[in-house]
Amino acid sequence: MSCPRFNQVHRVPAPRPAVVDLTNKRAIAAHAAAKPIVPIPQGERLRPLPTGELPRICQKPTITVRPGDLGKLDKFRQDRHYLPPTWQDAYRPERANIEGLNGRAKSHGIDISDPTKRLAHGRVAQTILLALMICSINLHILFTWQQTSEVRATAATHEVAPIAGPAAQEPDAAGLPPPNGPKIRTTT
Repeated sequence: MSCPRFNQVHRVPAPRPAVVDLTNKRAIAAHAAAKPIVPIPQGERLRPLPTGELPRICQKPTITVRPGDLGKLDKFRQDRHYLPPTWQDAYRPERANIEGLNGRAKSHGIDISDPTKRLAHGRVAQTILLALMICSINLHILFTWQQTSEVRATAATHEVAPIAGPAAQEPDAAGLPPPNGPKIRTTT
């Protein structure tokens, strides 16, 4: 990350323009323009903080975060470094699937991020409506897969198999189902 406060406090000269090889992912990620910038609140823009009160990232150009430094947020830390082949093998397929599903869910057809699509009051009603929206997204995914794939459903795949065994027997006088096995009646 880069901090505009650091540049204001330490008067770092602007870097010289450099040519970046766009085929090198590491060079692209290391360039200053690719790093996210910490936003400064509007009130602080008018009255900058004293140097001693600045966050740690603004006092030094870089900081080191070691495992365990994040406390309870440490569980969100990634064990693999960003962008090497091991990271890509671990995270790229899942991210592609997740982002694809998020794109469908937030598309113009069913926009789960739009609260006007589910106007019911209450947390439970909102949760049920959201579950129904996700269900309809899943049905749409299955429908589009069926339309675009070579596999076609046939009548044989939808046939109901007959139930093996004797014909259904009626419940007894108490309304309980008959016991398993054939029912034998004896008369005297």
